[in-house]
Amino acid sequence: MGKKQTIEEEINNFLEFWDIEKLASFLRDIIPLLELYEVDEDNDWVKEAIGEEDEQTIRLIRTAYLMSKIAEFHAAKLCYIKMHFKNLYKRLENESYNRY
Repeated sequence: MGKKQTIEEEINNFLEFWDIEKLASFLRDIIPLLELYEVDEDNDWVKEAIGEEDEQTIRLIRTAYLMSKIAEFHAAKLCYIKMHFKNLYKRLENESYNRY
């Protein structure tokens, strides 16, 4: 059995895996999903583009499209994180409470 990693080592290993290119790619794919629902009642770009009658249907179709794309391009990387950095967020929460 190998030596247990420190939290700092685990963070470094995580950041080596989830580098800036992976982060940028992930953000590029999830931002359109956020933009789809972050609308002002007076300024809804979906409603303006296709009309109020089909707005909800188009938004739901676009949600399915975007989620499918996100899953296709990022599920393996996220699964790797879950398997190799299991509950890292919990350890970081506990660590931050102790440090700050």
